[in-house]
Amino acid sequence: MSIDHVGSGSKWRRTTGQEIYSPLLLAFTHENQEDYKASHSTRSTTMDPNYSLPPNVALITLQELEDGSVFLRLAHLYEAGEDVDFSTLVKVELKKMFAAKTIKMIKETSLSANQDKSTIKKMPWKVEGGYGSEPPTVRGGPVDPSALVVELGPMEIRTFILQV
Repeated sequence: MSIDHVGSGSKWRRTTGQEIYSPLLLAFTHENQEDYKASHSTRSTTMDPNYSLPPNVALITLQELEDGSVFLRLAHLYEAGEDVDFSTLVKVELKKMFAAKTIKMIKETSLSANQDKSTIKKMPWKVEGGYGSEPPTVRGGPVDPSALVVELGPMEIRTFILQV
């Protein structure tokens, strides 16, 4: 239970909910230790030790794929207008997230990563009987391959394939 000032309850709910219902999940497999050590670095960290994800961003998926590329999915945790500080456009610096690596290529995909985002055609929708004019949805812009900064708008989930 939390008792907060009016308008600040969502910050506690989102943060605590993320910690309780979506803790970091480590997965392991059986592997011959000598074979693994011969082909992988067993002591390293990818993220810059002075960098952490913004508090309104969740790392949903971080997975090495069979071809050596990295599958990355990031989510903005807050709805538009839900919190004064955290319901805003937020930036994630991939160069700091993968500080020990060099990102050679980044490709944004659909949520399920089965198609390149640039090939997805948006469908126009006519909504009848809506609640008036809705404010425009804030979405992150394209990722500059040299800056490698991902922007996330409220409740936005973005999926990427990285070559490192």
